[in-house]
Amino acid sequence: MKTHIQKLPLSENSSFMADIFRTPHFETPWHAHPEYELALIVDGQGKRLIGNHISDYKEGNLAFIGAYLPHLYRKTSHNQPGGSLVIQFREDFLGKDFVAVPEMQSIRLLLEKSRMGMHFYGKTREYVSREMFRLLELKGMQRLTSLLTILSVLAESQEYELLSDPQVHSHSPQESDRLSKIFEYIMEHFQEDIQVEKLAGIALMSYSGFCRYFKNHTKKNFSQFVNEIRIGYACKRLMESEESISCICYESGYNNMTNFSKQFKKVLNCTPKQFRSKNKL
Repeated sequence: MKTHIQKLPLSENSSFMADIFRTPHFETPWHAHPEYELALIVDGQGKRLIGNHISDYKEGNLAFIGAYLPHLYRKTSHNQPGGSLVIQFREDFLGKDFVAVPEMQSIRLLLEKSRMGMHFYGKTREYVSREMFRLLELKGMQRLTSLLTILSVLAESQEYELLSDPQVHSHSPQESDRLSKIFEYIMEHFQEDIQVEKLAGIALMSYSGFCRYFKNHTKKNFSQFVNEIRIGYACKRLMESEESISCICYESGYNNMTNFSKQFKKVLNCTPKQFRSKNKL
């Protein structure tokens, strides 16, 4: 699996890219690019990794991802389609000093925040989602004005959450390739008993070297990272299924209920039973 700086097609008639992309499984690996990216999920659900942040995504989620901030989206079910409406632009897409003018101060601050990744919700998400679809139908100056309006709304909004630690940034193609293989293996096998030795082998490292490497690049230790993936999956099952909590415990990769409850409470500050009663769909 080769990972590199991703480049999406740019029309010769536009200074930025905007389009809907549909793939069977969101195959794009752990990657980064020099463009800022506004990504609206239009189909599918699963896990997203933005910097060192792990969370679920579903249809309607809106994220603004800064330049060179590595990220990965991976669907939960390979049998369902996945799709996103993506807008990408470079900081200098309207000129080298464009964001330096006084009128652009709020948008300049928005771009700074996006280097940690931003998740937008509420009325901001609803409005921007509609405008993103409308932008696809526009051309010329109307299209450009629409993008600036979207960025202005995002810049003024308080309905967002910052996702990643600011220290997480893009890596060389070789490092990105290594991290992508590690993340892919974890996403495929988190329901099993993952041995650190196995991942150390994939990374071509010693056990201790791998542990240091993983903590260095994700700002989390390996067990914490896997635990967050498992608890996120368990939350989805608790909300959407009628399965017993004990079944979901084992399905999520835990060997006993005691540890499952302990780890669940550590991440969400409540028990699986309390979570289900509050969040049952």
